[in-house]
Amino acid sequence: MYRPLEIFIGVRYTRSKARSQFLSLVSVFALLGMVLGIAALVVVSSVMNGFAQELEGRILRFVPHGYVDQVGGMDHWQQVVQKVESIDGVQAASPYIGGGSMLSFAGTVKGAQVRAVDADVDSKVSGLAPFMTQGRLSDLVAGQYRIVLGEILARQLRVRVGDKVTLVIPKVSVTPAGIFPRMKRFTVVGTYRVGSQQDASGALINLTDGAVLYQRGGRVDGLQLKVDDLYAADQILPRVVSSLNQSSPGRSYSGRDWTQTQGSLFKSIKMEKTMVSLLLLSIVAVAAFNIISILTMMVAEKRKAIAVLRTLGLTPGAVMRIFLVQGLMVGVGGTVVGLMIGMPLASHIGEVVQFIERLFGFYIFDPRVYYISALPSVVETDDVIFIAISGIVLTVLATLYPAWRAGQVQPAEALRYE
Repeated sequence: MYRPLEIFIGVRYTRSKARSQFLSLVSVFALLGMVLGIAALVVVSSVMNGFAQELEGRILRFVPHGYVDQVGGMDHWQQVVQKVESIDGVQAASPYIGGGSMLSFAGTVKGAQVRAVDADVDSKVSGLAPFMTQGRLSDLVAGQYRIVLGEILARQLRVRVGDKVTLVIPKVSVTPAGIFPRMKRFTVVGTYRVGSQQDASGALINLTDGAVLYQRGGRVDGLQLKVDDLYAADQILPRVVSSLNQSSPGRSYSGRDWTQTQGSLFKSIKMEKTMVSLLLLSIVAVAAFNIISILTMMVAEKRKAIAVLRTLGLTPGAVMRIFLVQGLMVGVGGTVVGLMIGMPLASHIGEVVQFIERLFGFYIFDPRVYYISALPSVVETDDVIFIAISGIVLTVLATLYPAWRAGQVQPAEALRYE
């Protein structure tokens, strides 16, 4: 089979048994470095994708896709709900009252984000029902002062269903005996587990009870929205707010979508993925630039052979291509093998972690501590292509200088003392 001369000689030099053992050892380490670096990049990128997708699936099924608020509270919210639900892109809207509060039980005090909702209407917006571990949302009956807690928050307070907790809000009541914070005892009727920070800070009460406790009267703090397209929420919310402001000139509405309320979490995951990938890419770079050492020593070893080839009419460019072939065989070979190892490992990393846990009898992700007990992984084609291209580009850059030095070898100088 015909092969260009440069490829034939480059492959022959790479496979040559006459090479020194030291040079062969350095080549093996460079190849292993490329393989490990590429495989690690694929696995880590896939795990970060898995974490992002897992959190997105858990959190965004629970939290509203957006909020519409009004300065000073929203009265006649029933009419506003009808108006909002008639706008294209909005599936449902429900009222809410809430804010930062404290929960106390048996001397233990914890901060909580308490949300007062209408359980029947809220079910159209928030998908909390499947995450209930005890009780039901429908147990939040008006006038009964009942509360549903995140599972971790309930565990931190050491409360069980049926216990009574004291809810303290950041408002004060003035009495003849002095100024006291507003507080009310609530009966715990349920817990939920979403698998996010909400489990450690979230609490739900009835909308009517919240209006009494927070002294809202007939007003609510705003509306929670569910939209048709989750990823178009940042476009739908401004449209909703603009429509409300135009239909009610005397009132000032504002909107927040999930990218503002929860987006910082996903941005931090994306930033961590970028930083970890850059750190691992430096490992690939070190392995790739080991090729400089290999080819530099190869050029020194093959000076006489290069001189003979030059005298036979080989051009400096052809000599450069010979050594480019050598470097690319190591770099591309390491990249391909790394992908062949990394992609299956990334696809089954959860099973691998579970096997290690069973083998050594300990949890890497203790389900009692972490929101995610199994290691998720999603292999994305774009990431694999980027990693492969990065490995090849770094290899090409590493081979350029030694190949150029090989092309500059002068036959007369190299053969002067032969």
